[in-house]
Amino acid sequence: QAAAEGLTLQPSEGKAGFKGVSVNSSKTRPYVAEACRGGKQLNLGTFATAEEAALSYARDIAAMGRLVQSV
Repeated sequence: QAAAEGLTLQPSEGKAGFKGVSVNSSKTRPYVAEACRGGKQLNLGTFATAEEAALSYARDIAAMGRLVQSV
């Protein structure tokens, strides 16, 4: 899905394996996507898979890049 949207999932050394994604193993949707805005953490949602969470993070980063470029 990421490639079809022209996005890249960014790998990381963390437990979830992707930048912007953490794991909360006590949940039924254990993967959490988060981004930083103005020095504050923004929760992008919880997901069943690390790949879904990473895609949400990639979409958010891409959208922010478009907003910055258009200003």
